[in-house]
Amino acid sequence: MNTNTEVFNKKAELLWEKLTENVGKEQIDGFASLYGRSAAFISVSDTEERAYVFRASAQTPEAAWEKVTAEASEFISSENFNPVWVKADITLKGERKAFSKVIEELSNILGEFFRRGIAFDDDFETAFIEAELNGNYLINYKEKTIELTTLNNYLAGCELKTLTQFPDEVILFDCKSAFCDEKSNIFELYSEGNNCGRRVTERFDKELALRVISTSADYLAMQIGLDGKFDYGVYPIFHKEIAGYNILRHATSIWSLLCAYRITGEKFILQQAESAINYMISNASYKYPNKDGRENVLYLIDKTRGEVKIGGNAVAIIMLTEYMNIVGNTKYEKLAVELGNGILELFDERDGSFFHVLKYPSLAPRDKFRTVYYDGETVFALSRLFGLTKKRRFLEAAQAAANRFIKKDYTRYADHWVAYALNELTKYLPEEKYLNFALRNVQVNLERIYNQPTTYHTFLELLCVSFELYTRIKEQKLKCGYLKEFDEKFFIKTIFRRAEYMLNGYGYPEYVMYFQNPDSALGSFFVRHDDFRMRIDDIQHFCGAYYSLYRNYEKLDALRED
Repeated sequence: MNTNTEVFNKKAELLWEKLTENVGKEQIDGFASLYGRSAAFISVSDTEERAYVFRASAQTPEAAWEKVTAEASEFISSENFNPVWVKADITLKGERKAFSKVIEELSNILGEFFRRGIAFDDDFETAFIEAELNGNYLINYKEKTIELTTLNNYLAGCELKTLTQFPDEVILFDCKSAFCDEKSNIFELYSEGNNCGRRVTERFDKELALRVISTSADYLAMQIGLDGKFDYGVYPIFHKEIAGYNILRHATSIWSLLCAYRITGEKFILQQAESAINYMISNASYKYPNKDGRENVLYLIDKTRGEVKIGGNAVAIIMLTEYMNIVGNTKYEKLAVELGNGILELFDERDGSFFHVLKYPSLAPRDKFRTVYYDGETVFALSRLFGLTKKRRFLEAAQAAANRFIKKDYTRYADHWVAYALNELTKYLPEEKYLNFALRNVQVNLERIYNQPTTYHTFLELLCVSFELYTRIKEQKLKCGYLKEFDEKFFIKTIFRRAEYMLNGYGYPEYVMYFQNPDSALGSFFVRHDDFRMRIDDIQHFCGAYYSLYRNYEKLDALRED
């Protein structure tokens, strides 16, 4: 017996102990009693390629487990395969359903959110666990169907019997699941719902927040090349690179790296951020000839689309002010002011609005409005510029725009950038109307945020940034009439619910082992409902959200009721 086989057998033994401890045995026996047999699955990955999934069924869970472990062990021995990660699944709950109803159900499901296994025969010879279905794109979410050709190609690749046609009825099932990592640590996994397949989290805490910030920031830093440009992103199921580039997202990704550096102190992260800053600056252009001793007008250019976006100037300012605060110098103050002047050139003081997009290089008007995000980003940036320079024109423009937020009721957008903007603005203008509006921006959206089925990373940013403002209101005893209506208990409950739920987008090994290149996605973040997209701004928002929670954790935890 080779070493890899010994390692696997030991891991399989540990996994069986986890699956059958406490009430586990009773649960999996119940399925066998109901359906006349039990199905067991073992997934193995060496971290470098997509997991191999083995399946077997028998009249009892023990017999099914014995068969599947023997099959997996034989593969590991014959291929000298290194079983770094091993995941075990045994059928736990089931439901017979007409196949036509399953297809009908798919039409109402978000991408990659079918979270159950499917057996296409009663003997479970053509049965697939949830992670296998989604990790191999066996469900065509774009067409909202399961294609026989795709399924048969996969079955043939697994050396399993193919289907001549889909059966009239299938069995949908959930599994009792556990995962064994490279150090033989065993984790119980959630068995159903949108947490399916992820390790059970007893209580979200500060250490967990730090861990996901650290690994995702490391991942993001490693995406920066020698020229300071990021590898923009991939769809990891088939490791398909995402085309294009967005300099705005480049800037916000640097910002999240800087925030992570504040708490990790990793010099490599700061060095990579500085390299990316230099790349960003090389993508800026002056409207007028750049002259020393004058305040110039500078725009950040999206060269891919030939545009100037006001949001680009804004996030560049946010990032540069963050950098200067961290390193303790004013290296980029002149540059930040020039970017701020670019914003003011697009500001309409009559109604507090901004013109969003210009053509480049002509600087002719393109879009008066592109996305609500630009408005919040811009007020945030102008408020930061005032904090840096004390130049009143930046604060006055931010104030006028914030007045427009109130007039136009921007709470309907549930926008995290509005939360950032109000939190920053009220450091200098703690007027009641802005404080009321900032809390209302949370309150009217709490129910929606609490029940959001996707990980939707920006919601946690909105919540945690608003918590900073909420805390300041209470600690400084600021006048805020809306405080009486504000539901603190539900607010805190929602923050921790979202923090825990967002882990469904974190690159745990039990998730990424089903991607084409598992190791490349480990410790990062993905967006499940968009083909598990891993783009730099996705990771930035996840990382930024957990950073905001981390730095407020003690105050949040003190208000926690669980």
